Amino acid sequence: MIGINRKDIQAILKAGAKAKGMSTSEFKADIQATIDNIINSSDIEEQKRFKQYFGNRIPTPEEYIYTITKKTTIKF
Repeated sequence: MIGINRKDIQAILKAGAKAKGMSTSEFKADIQATIDNIINSSDIEEQKRFKQYFGNRIPTPEEYIYTITKKTTIKF
């Protein structure tokens, strides 16, 4: 498993914002829009995966990054 903490998440947000050429708050809003799109998606598989990770609650962008990072497996 990947060791990740709050400071790491803030660094991820900052790096993502810089890569997209936007502020951190704009990047967080973009992630929140992605979360909203998944919740409102008509793709049942996408919603099923989301519910598997988060249940019936809506995560914050920070929680989303943390959970997706923890649950993602990398195969070499």
